[in-house]
Amino acid sequence: MESLRKRKKSEELIATDNMRARGSAQLMEEAQPPWFTAWSVKFQEPISDPRVIAAMLLQKRPDERWLLLGHATPVSERHLWAAWLALRERVNSSTMISNSIDGEFMRLLAGTHQMSVAFHRTGVRAGDEKAWLVRLPEWNESMDDDQISIIGPSGNYDDDLYQLMSWLECDLVPERPTASKLTIERLELTNQPNQNEYSLEQQLMMRLSITDLD
Repeated sequence: MESLRKRKKSEELIATDNMRARGSAQLMEEAQPPWFTAWSVKFQEPISDPRVIAAMLLQKRPDERWLLLGHATPVSERHLWAAWLALRERVNSSTMISNSIDGEFMRLLAGTHQMSVAFHRTGVRAGDEKAWLVRLPEWNESMDDDQISIIGPSGNYDDDLYQLMSWLECDLVPERPTASKLTIERLELTNQPNQNEYSLEQQLMMRLSITDLD
């Protein structure tokens, strides 16, 4: 049984590394944003009580840069990096609304001032089978936006990732963020005619850019 678990973990890591390699190649060829440190996971059983999952994560995570997002929340690498840039700006300028960087990141993705709305829009809910396990990249105050490209994919967090997956009783799913019909519902977006992934991303990016405008 132990050998089977090790083999499964090895296969999942290979699949993850392949995704990272494809992401890096795409970055070089198409100047796309780099691979964000977010992993799609599937729970062994649908979530019955999101509070239990949240409490387990808070108890077991190595630091506050680890968080769980509802699977429909991020629609692209660009969407995640844009929220990360906005988070960095608010941390450096001491203008965060949330008391924690993980909460502020969720608030920015949700496009709201209200933390309760942010958690409702971007967090996991009862009945969810999948989620995104996210580790927010570090930064320093002197880092320019152009330097984001050097924060490429790596296996630095694989050990922490698999420890958390074990505690949360979930498995890795080799996929990247994309928009869906559930995105419109969860993030309370305007359902427009001929809506597509690009227009949903643009709608979310616009919401993010005006989140804290008075």
